[in-house]
Amino acid sequence: MGKSIALFGLLIILLGLVVFQYSITSVPDLESPLTVSDARYLEADHSVLMSVSGADGNRFTVGMRGDLVEKPEEAALFYISHPEVIPYVHWPAVRSNDERRVLRLLTNWVGNHSEPVSEAVFAPESLGTLAPEVRAWLVGHQIYLALKQRN
Repeated sequence: MGKSIALFGLLIILLGLVVFQYSITSVPDLESPLTVSDARYLEADHSVLMSVSGADGNRFTVGMRGDLVEKPEEAALFYISHPEVIPYVHWPAVRSNDERRVLRLLTNWVGNHSEPVSEAVFAPESLGTLAPEVRAWLVGHQIYLALKQRN
């Protein structure tokens, strides 16, 4: 009887851990309109990232690490589903369902936002000198193009 109770308790704990892991690695459904609160380039690891907020106030941080100009197909996607709960960075596999979900989210964002400056060109080293809305559009659009190209 004691072993059965211990086994049942272990199964409950494992089920809780699986649910927790799924909740921190899933791509959230953000309500439209989506807004970008932050977009930046991190020179140390050649990453671009942006924080997207939905109308419901939920946040989602997404980015890519690697050379998005020369080799976008090799850049690795990463995201943080619930940065306010636990800052866990998830690195989904290339061409995975998670990448497709992020692509759908960015497709929704790109479809609702027009290009702020027609002559703006993605150059990671000069992102810091641009206006925040131009920087947000360039980073988001570059991530979107890289994901669209390989999915």
